[in-house]
Amino acid sequence: MRAGAPTESYEDCGLLYLLDYDGTLARENEPADPRVLEALSKLKELHGLKIVIVTARPLKDILSFVSRVEIFDALVLELGSTLYFPEKSYVVVFKPAYWDEILSSARERLPAANRGFVLYYVDQDYYEQAQALVSEVAGRYPARLVKVGSRTHAIVPPDLDKKLGVERLLAVSGWRPKAKVAIGDSLSDLPLFEAADIRVAVGNAHPELKERADFVSRSGYGEGVVEGILWSLDTAKEVETGKKNPFTP
Repeated sequence: MRAGAPTESYEDCGLLYLLDYDGTLARENEPADPRVLEALSKLKELHGLKIVIVTARPLKDILSFVSRVEIFDALVLELGSTLYFPEKSYVVVFKPAYWDEILSSARERLPAANRGFVLYYVDQDYYEQAQALVSEVAGRYPARLVKVGSRTHAIVPPDLDKKLGVERLLAVSGWRPKAKVAIGDSLSDLPLFEAADIRVAVGNAHPELKERADFVSRSGYGEGVVEGILWSLDTAKEVETGKKNPFTP
C-alpha cells in the first residue's frame, strides 16, 4: 500500500452512497453477509453507483469483515482520518503534526484494544486511564476520547467525525456526486447525515436517527441497506421526471 496524492481533476458522478458498517451494513463485530455484498455489486453495476463504507474501524478490520472489498469505491476509516481506495490500494492519512507524540504516550500507558493509522482504541475497562491521558496532554496536544463501539473508545484528533471524513473523500477523489445518500443506524451517524443530501435509517436504527431520516427501511442491517438504496433510486428517478422533491415531506 502507498499514500495517494489528492487528485487534480474532477469527476461528475451519479449517486454516492455512504454506508456505516457496524449496525448498518452488518451486525457489530460480524462479517458482512455475502448475499448483501452480491446485491450491492449488482446494483452498482446496473445503476453506475459509487458506494463507500464510512466507519470508525481501521482498515484491517474491514478487510477481515468484508470478503469483497473491491465492490466499494473507497473506505472512509477511523472516523475520517484515513481513506482507502481498493482499486489501487491507496491509503491517504490525515493527522496533526504532533499526533505521533499522542500515540507514543498511549502505547506506554494503555493496552490497545485495536490500532489504526491514526486512532488508538481502548477497551471500556481502561476508559478512566484513557481520559486521564487525554486531559493531561490537552494543553500541548489536543485530542478527544470518543466512544466508537459497545465497549470501545478511541483517542482521536480534535474535530474529527464522519462528516469531515466525507469532505476529505470528495476533496481527494475529485468526485462531484449528483447526490450523497447516507445510510446509518446510530447517533454516531448524525455527522454522516449532515454530510448527505438524502438520509436513510435501517430498521434497527436508533429512534432519533429514524426521526431525522428521509426514509426508514423496514428491514435491519444489510437487508435494510439494500432496501434503502432501492428506495433512493426510485426517488431519484421521480426527481428527474419532475414528479417528486426528496427534500420535502
